[in-house]
Amino acid sequence: MKKILAILTILMIMTSFTGCGNNKDVIHAGLNAEILEINTELKGFVVKNLDKNSILGEKCYISCENDEVYYIYVDNETGETEDLTYEDFKVGDEITVDVESVENNYSLTSRVQLLTQRR
Repeated sequence: MKKILAILTILMIMTSFTGCGNNKDVIHAGLNAEILEINTELKGFVVKNLDKNSILGEKCYISCENDEVYYIYVDNETGETEDLTYEDFKVGDEITVDVESVENNYSLTSRVQLLTQRR
Protein backbone atom coordinates (compact mmCIF):
# COMPACT_ATOMS: atom_id res chain seq x y z
CA MET A 1 0.00 0.00 0.00
CA LYS A 2 2.86 2.38 0.82
CA LYS A 3 4.45 1.64 -2.57
CA ILE A 4 1.22 2.52 -4.36
CA LEU A 5 0.94 5.80 -2.44
CA ALA A 6 4.57 6.61 -3.21
CA ILE A 7 4.08 5.91 -6.92
CA LEU A 8 0.89 8.00 -7.01
CA THR A 9 2.64 10.86 -5.23
CA ILE A 10 5.52 10.79 -7.71
CA LEU A 11 3.09 10.73 -10.64
CA MET A 12 1.16 13.69 -9.22
CA ILE A 13 4.35 15.69 -8.75
CA MET A 14 5.52 14.91 -12.29
CA THR A 15 2.10 15.88 -13.67
CA SER A 16 2.16 19.19 -11.81
CA PHE A 17 5.57 20.05 -13.30
CA THR A 18 4.45 19.37 -16.85
CA GLY A 19 1.28 21.38 -16.30
CA CYS A 20 3.33 24.45 -15.41
CA GLY A 21 5.18 24.61 -18.71
CA ASN A 22 6.31 27.83 -20.35
CA ASN A 23 3.58 29.34 -22.54
CA LYS A 24 6.05 31.54 -24.45
CA ASP A 25 5.35 29.72 -27.70
CA VAL A 26 1.67 30.73 -27.75
CA ILE A 27 0.91 32.65 -30.94
CA HIS A 28 -2.11 34.93 -31.20
CA ALA A 29 -2.94 34.54 -34.88
CA GLY A 30 -5.19 36.69 -36.98
CA LEU A 31 -5.48 39.81 -34.83
CA ASN A 32 -7.34 42.41 -36.90
CA ALA A 33 -6.05 45.99 -36.84
CA GLU A 34 -5.98 49.24 -38.78
CA ILE A 35 -2.70 51.02 -39.53
CA LEU A 36 -2.66 54.50 -37.95
CA GLU A 37 1.02 55.35 -38.52
CA ILE A 38 3.95 53.82 -40.36
CA ASN A 39 7.45 54.20 -38.93
CA THR A 40 9.83 53.80 -41.86
CA GLU A 41 12.96 54.32 -39.73
CA LEU A 42 12.22 51.56 -37.22
CA LYS A 43 10.08 49.48 -39.62
CA GLY A 44 6.85 49.16 -37.71
CA PHE A 45 3.18 50.13 -37.56
CA VAL A 46 1.12 51.92 -34.94
CA VAL A 47 -2.24 50.17 -35.11
CA LYS A 48 -5.63 50.18 -33.43
CA ASN A 49 -7.48 46.95 -32.89
CA LEU A 50 -10.61 46.16 -34.88
CA ASP A 51 -11.85 43.39 -32.57
CA LYS A 52 -13.46 43.61 -29.15
CA ASN A 53 -11.17 42.54 -26.31
CA SER A 54 -8.11 42.21 -28.56
CA ILE A 55 -4.74 41.96 -26.84
CA LEU A 56 -3.61 44.85 -29.07
CA GLY A 57 -5.64 47.36 -27.05
CA GLU A 58 -6.56 50.87 -28.24
CA LYS A 59 -3.14 51.56 -29.77
CA CYS A 60 -0.19 49.25 -30.21
CA TYR A 61 3.19 49.43 -31.94
CA ILE A 62 3.80 46.37 -34.11
CA SER A 63 7.48 45.90 -34.86
CA CYS A 64 8.32 44.47 -38.29
CA GLU A 65 12.08 44.94 -38.00
CA ASN A 66 12.84 41.21 -38.17
CA ASP A 67 13.84 40.32 -41.74
CA GLU A 68 11.83 37.09 -41.45
CA VAL A 69 8.44 38.86 -41.18
CA TYR A 70 6.12 37.48 -43.87
CA TYR A 71 3.87 39.96 -45.71
CA ILE A 72 0.97 38.63 -47.78
CA TYR A 73 -2.14 39.75 -49.64
CA VAL A 74 -5.10 37.53 -50.52
CA ASP A 75 -7.54 38.59 -53.25
CA ASN A 76 -10.95 37.70 -51.80
CA GLU A 77 -12.56 37.31 -55.24
CA THR A 78 -10.00 34.99 -56.83
CA GLY A 79 -8.35 33.51 -53.74
CA GLU A 80 -4.93 34.25 -55.24
CA THR A 81 -2.14 35.21 -52.86
CA GLU A 82 0.65 37.68 -53.43
CA ASP A 83 3.81 38.28 -51.43
CA LEU A 84 4.17 41.89 -50.32
CA THR A 85 6.91 44.05 -48.85
CA TYR A 86 6.78 46.42 -45.90
CA GLU A 87 6.65 49.36 -48.32
CA ASP A 88 3.34 48.11 -49.83
CA PHE A 89 1.33 49.11 -46.73
CA LYS A 90 -0.41 52.49 -46.27
CA VAL A 91 -2.00 54.35 -43.38
CA GLY A 92 -5.64 53.28 -43.17
CA ASP A 93 -5.00 49.73 -44.40
CA GLU A 94 -6.72 46.98 -42.47
CA ILE A 95 -4.37 44.14 -41.61
CA THR A 96 -4.22 40.96 -39.59
CA VAL A 97 -1.10 40.12 -37.60
CA ASP A 98 0.32 37.19 -35.66
CA VAL A 99 1.98 38.07 -32.34
CA GLU A 100 3.28 36.19 -29.31
CA SER A 101 2.43 38.83 -26.73
CA VAL A 102 1.86 42.53 -26.20
CA GLU A 103 3.84 44.31 -23.50
CA ASN A 104 3.51 48.06 -22.86
CA ASN A 105 1.63 48.49 -26.15
CA TYR A 106 4.54 46.92 -28.09
CA SER A 107 4.68 43.65 -29.96
CA LEU A 108 6.79 41.74 -32.46
CA THR A 109 5.10 40.07 -35.39
CA SER A 110 5.98 37.18 -37.67
CA ARG A 111 3.23 37.73 -40.27
CA VAL A 112 1.26 40.67 -41.63
CA GLN A 113 -1.63 40.09 -44.02
CA LEU A 114 -3.23 42.96 -45.90
CA LEU A 115 -7.02 42.74 -45.54
CA THR A 116 -7.82 45.90 -47.50
CA GLN A 117 -8.73 44.77 -51.01
CA ARG A 118 -6.75 46.38 -53.81
CA ARG A 119 -7.69 46.21 -57.47
